[in-house]
Amino acid sequence: MRTFTVALTLATGVAVAAPARAGAQSGFAPDTFEDSVAHRLYAAARANWKALDESVLRYTAVIRQRSATAMRTFLRDRVLYHNETAVRAFWERDHRPVIQVLGTRSEYPGRVIEDEMDWLDDLSFDRPFEPGSDQLLFGIPDQDVLPLEPRDDGFWLAHPLGGGADSLYRFRSGDTMTISFQDGRRLRAIQLDVLAREADANRISGTLWIEPESGALVRAVYRLSRKFDAMRDIPDLEREEERGTFRYVPGLLKPWTFDLTVVAVEYSLWDFRTWLPYAMHLKGEAAAGIFRFPLSTDVSYEIESVTLAENGKADPDGDAEAVHPVAAPPLKEVHFETRAEAMAFIAQLLSGDEGVEYEHLDDTLTVVVNRSSVIAPRERHLVYESPHLPPPIWHDAAGFPSDAELEELVERLGDLPAPSVAKAALGLHWGWARHDLIRYNRVEGPAFGGGLEWEPGKRFHVRASGFFGLSDLRPKLRFDLERSTVQRRLSLGTFHELRATDPDGRHLGFGNSLNAFLFGRDEGEYYRATGVDLSWRPPDGARESLVLRAWAERQSAVSNTIDFALFRAFDGDGTFRSNLEADDAEETGVELRLSPWWGHDPGGIQLGAEVEGRWALWRAPGEDRRSDYRQAGATLRAIIPLAGDGWLRWNLGFEAGAGSTWGEAPAQRSWFLGGAGSLRGYSASVISGPSFARGRVEVSRTFHAGSAILFGDAGWAGDRDAFEADEILYGIGVGGSILDGIVRLDLSQGLRGPNKRFRVDLYLDAIL
Repeated sequence: MRTFTVALTLATGVAVAAPARAGAQSGFAPDTFEDSVAHRLYAAARANWKALDESVLRYTAVIRQRSATAMRTFLRDRVLYHNETAVRAFWERDHRPVIQVLGTRSEYPGRVIEDEMDWLDDLSFDRPFEPGSDQLLFGIPDQDVLPLEPRDDGFWLAHPLGGGADSLYRFRSGDTMTISFQDGRRLRAIQLDVLAREADANRISGTLWIEPESGALVRAVYRLSRKFDAMRDIPDLEREEERGTFRYVPGLLKPWTFDLTVVAVEYSLWDFRTWLPYAMHLKGEAAAGIFRFPLSTDVSYEIESVTLAENGKADPDGDAEAVHPVAAPPLKEVHFETRAEAMAFIAQLLSGDEGVEYEHLDDTLTVVVNRSSVIAPRERHLVYESPHLPPPIWHDAAGFPSDAELEELVERLGDLPAPSVAKAALGLHWGWARHDLIRYNRVEGPAFGGGLEWEPGKRFHVRASGFFGLSDLRPKLRFDLERSTVQRRLSLGTFHELRATDPDGRHLGFGNSLNAFLFGRDEGEYYRATGVDLSWRPPDGARESLVLRAWAERQSAVSNTIDFALFRAFDGDGTFRSNLEADDAEETGVELRLSPWWGHDPGGIQLGAEVEGRWALWRAPGEDRRSDYRQAGATLRAIIPLAGDGWLRWNLGFEAGAGSTWGEAPAQRSWFLGGAGSLRGYSASVISGPSFARGRVEVSRTFHAGSAILFGDAGWAGDRDAFEADEILYGIGVGGSILDGIVRLDLSQGLRGPNKRFRVDLYLDAIL
C-alpha cells in the first residue's frame, strides 16, 4: 500500500536553490529582436520557462482571492456577483494539494443557503500555484479554458515564450527596474516588451520584467492585442455564421465578444533564491450585444514556508532534506498508510487555530476544487465570518495592487506601439443583425439601417452607418474615423442624421422604439443635424464617464410622419403627440459631460453625478447676426441602505437636478421634463424651458427576485426669473424592479395641473 508523507513546518521560512543561468538560444526569426539585450533577455526567460523547477519540494501559503462581475448600464455598473475567498494551501510535489478553507463569501441575486454544504458551490478557488508551471496565468481560475495553443472550439492564447512564438511576436528591451531589500541588497529586472506582429485576439501585447541572471519573471502586464469576437475568432462558429446558423439570433444579443483589458502579475524573491507568486490582477469585459459584463479578479499569495531540495534538485529517492532559516525549527514528517488518514491528521492538527475545528471533506464532495483535497471548518457558518477574508474587490487592501499602481501599469500598455492588421477586418451588418440597426419613432416610422466597420490597423477604426425611414423617406448617414488606445478614444465624424435633444435619453435606441411601436409612447424630441464633430471619450470597455465634444452643424426641424402603434391601432388620430418645433440654426460649439459613480457595494452607500456644460455660437440660416449661449446642468444621485444585509435590505434613493441657460438658445436646446426619466405621472416633455429643477425620492424593499418601491417626483421648468412655486408639478407611485433596477416597472399618478395622468412605464436602468 502506498505511503503518504505529510510535511508541516511550524515557522514561516523561505529557502530556495539558485536556478541555473540560461544559455544562449538561436534559431529565431531574423527580425524577432530590436536589440541584442532583448535577444539575451528573451533567451534566458524562455530557458527558465521551459525548465522544470524541481527546487521547490513543498510550500505553504495563505491565498486570498476576490472577484466581481457587474452589468454595465448607462447609469452605473451594477454588481451582480462578488466572491471573497481565503485558503491556506499545502502544496507538495507529486501529491495532490491540500486546501484549508479559511473563509469564503459570495453574494448574487437569488442566492439562498439550503444546505450546510451549499457554500462549496461558491468556492471560487481552483488550485494553488505549481512551481514550474506557467507564470503569466498563475492566478486565473479554470486555466484549462486558456490552453495556450490553437484550437477550433474555444478561446486560446499564443504564449510569448512558447514554441514558434518568434513568428507571432517581436521583442525589444526597455528600462531597468531596481528592487531594493531591507538588508541593503539590490536586484535588477529589465523590461522586455512583447509586440504582436499582427493584431489578433489570440495574441497579447504587454511588458515582462525579467531578472537577467536567471531569466525569472519578476513582473508582467499585458492585454489582448485585439478584442475577441466569438463568431470571427472561433473557426467552428465562423463556419456556422457563414452557413446562416445564427441569422435568427436577435441583434440584441450579437456580437459575442470578450476583451482582456489588463492582466498584471507580480512575483517576490524568497531568500534570494527563487521567485514565488505575490499578486495578480485581471480585468476584462464580456459582452453579448447590448449586454456588457465587466469582470475583475485579484489574487494574493502570503508565503508562510518553503522547503527546497539541496542544489535546487529533488532527491531521486524522495528523501530530500528540507532547508530552513537558522531560526526555524526542524521539519516534522509523519507517515500514513492511506491518504484519508493523512487528511484526517492534518484536520486534527489544524483544529484549535483561532478556536476553529476542521475536518477533511470526502473527495466526492470536492469536484469543484480541481485536484485538491479540502479541509473545512466543522461549523460551516464560520466560512462567512472568517477574519481572513479580504474586503470586496472595489476596496483597496494590503497585498493587492492599488488603483494607482494599476493605473501606472495601464499607462505602460498605452506606450506600446499598435500592432498591424494583416487582413483588415471588414464587417457589414444590417437590420436584424445588430441591436442598433432597427428603430421606430414618430418621425421616421420604421427605420432600417446598415453598418460597415473596417479596422485598417494602428489603432484606427472606420465606421459608416446609414438609416432609411419608411415613413419620412429620408436617408441618414454617418461616417466616423476613430483612433483608440488603452486610455482614450478620439473620433472625427461627419453626419446627416436624426438627433434627439437629450443625448442621454437613448430615444433612438431599442427601449424607446419598442414602446413607440407597441404603445404609441415616443419619449424623444427630435431635429435633423448635418455637420462634423470631434469627440474624446474613455477607451472601449470603460464607462463613458467623461465625454468632450466639439461640433459645427446645421440643425433643422422635423415633424411627425406616422401615427400608428400596434396596441392603439384603432384609437384614431392622435396616437403620437406632436414633435418639437425646432429652430433652423447653424451652430458651432463645445460641450463637456461628466458622469462619475462612487461605490459598487450592493449593500453600501453609492453616489453618482451627471454634470454637463455647453457653449455655442449660432445663427438662423441666411442671417448675419450671431447669438451665443451657455448652459450648465447637474444631477446628483444617492443610494443609502437603511436596514438589512446583502440583497435582502431596505434602500433609500434620492435624485436632485437643476440646470439653466444664459443667453438666447435655439428651441431644441431647452430643458425638457416629463416621463419615466424625470417626472412620472406626466407625459414626456410636459414642461420645458431655459431652466429646470427636479427631484425624486424612492424607498425600496429588496428581495431575492427583485424589489418593491414607493416613490415621489417633483419638477419645474421655465424662465428662472419667473419662477412660481405653484407651477411645480409632482406625482407619486409604486413600482418594481429586477436585478437592482436594471428592469423597472412603475405605476404613477400626477397630482397637479391639467396634464396629470395615470401612467404605466416599463423601462431600463433606474436608480433602484
